Amino acid sequence: MLKNIVVATDASPASNRAINLAADMAGKYGATLHLLYAVREMQLPPELKKMAEVEKIAGARADVLDFVGQKILGDAEDRALKKGATKVKSSLEHGDPATVILRYAKRRKADLIVLGTRGLGQVKGMLMGSVSRKVTNLSEISCLIIR
Repeated sequence: MLKNIVVATDASPASNRAINLAADMAGKYGATLHLLYAVREMQLPPELKKMAEVEKIAGARADVLDFVGQKILGDAEDRALKKGATKVKSSLEHGDPATVILRYAKRRKADLIVLGTRGLGQVKGMLMGSVSRKVTNLSEISCLIIR
């Protein structure tokens, strides 16, 4: 029934819960789990600047955002494999998160999109905002929202 499940992540607690459930479902159905991180062009918030300093990376804003996104995807992949997914693909894409999620899911012929309800603290408005609401309103694909 489920062959492709897309989970958008931003490392927030809600998106981590979404990964846990989607990975469990992917494992049970033998589906491919697609982990997606959307990079939106923006000013770096203090939380991301601090992460870049701790990881000792410097450079263009885009490099920092991509680095953070790849780290989030790596952690998400580890989590998904531990929770039962056996086929996991990760992708970092640029653009408005809701638009990126919808396009990606359509290209991958997703059967289900799984999202957390809220993003990270002050970063949430910039990274996720009301992404879950926009995705569910515009999607032709079934959506599962995790609280």
